Amino acid sequence: MRKRGFACLVTAALLVAAVLAVVGCDVEDDTINLRFATFWPDHDFQVDGHREWAQEVKDRVAEETEYEIDIDWFPGEEIAGAGDIYDAVAEGTADIGTTCPSYTPGEFPVTEAFELPGFNNDNALVSSMVIQEAYETYEPLQEEYEEVEVMHFWATGPGDIITKDPVISLEDLEGMDIRVAGGSVPVMDALGAEPVTDPMSAAYTNLEQGIVQGILSPTDVLDGFNLKEVTSYITKTPYLYNITFMKIMNQDTWNELPPEVQEILSEVNDEYTYEYGVLRAEHTRKGQENAVEEEGHEIIELDEEEEERWLERIKPVQQNWVEEKEEAGLPAEEILELVIDLDEKYSEEYGDREF
Repeated sequence: MRKRGFACLVTAALLVAAVLAVVGCDVEDDTINLRFATFWPDHDFQVDGHREWAQEVKDRVAEETEYEIDIDWFPGEEIAGAGDIYDAVAEGTADIGTTCPSYTPGEFPVTEAFELPGFNNDNALVSSMVIQEAYETYEPLQEEYEEVEVMHFWATGPGDIITKDPVISLEDLEGMDIRVAGGSVPVMDALGAEPVTDPMSAAYTNLEQGIVQGILSPTDVLDGFNLKEVTSYITKTPYLYNITFMKIMNQDTWNELPPEVQEILSEVNDEYTYEYGVLRAEHTRKGQENAVEEEGHEIIELDEEEEERWLERIKPVQQNWVEEKEEAGLPAEEILELVIDLDEKYSEEYGDREF
């Protein structure tokens, strides 16, 4: 099993884990007890989405089987940090977890291709359907998650540079400390900024204290993590960013579920890549609208000449990724072509949709 610092969780989390850690699902009187861990805070819309997913599972299991599902929720990194949730699920501290593969840079190299800049990446629904179909059809991607049972993937879609001071040119961005997920480091390097790879849960404090001057992110975080309180400007840069997420289950937990419960989970999971894509697209729009209306954020659109400068700077990022991964033994050209093809497919189907 891969080790990514799980042993370095804070003492309080370890104490909780020691109490909770039981390999495989806990069944009492036909009630299946599951522990769900995520890094999103409890008030974030994504946790609301998780609860809707769980409610659909619970309702169907109660109606169609002799079992019931009971879920204990651990949002906001209660029992594992964002970068440790994969291991927490793989090892059995949590039965189900949601997190971002890029919080552990280098551990999911095939997945990185879906976070490269320069695709159509029209919205979160497009990017969510792309990563899910890729997982279902491409074995090298499946192999990255062989330690767990993958429920489903989804993704953010485009993101913007959200800052305390205005960014209207490359010169404004030069040397600025910008919080990014791991997959966006090459993008910020290419643009001359200083990437900082802290998890989103640290962004508010880091912005408030001046440790970073901005973030690269979809605008839903302005509400979900209250970042509208510590930023003032949104520079629209949809071609820079996409981050994937995963919902995973401990393999022993999955194996011990009754077959009819597994079937229901699989059917509900098939729906929720789409549902989460729509949910994220809607809240990306709402986050920006609320920041403007409630905190007076200014929206900055780069002029055509300036945007061309940015696009020229990021042009080598894809090819550099291919060369690096080919040297490491991955079929990187093949992977990149897969992403391009799926991006075009789902952009045609959902790219013009309004949320």
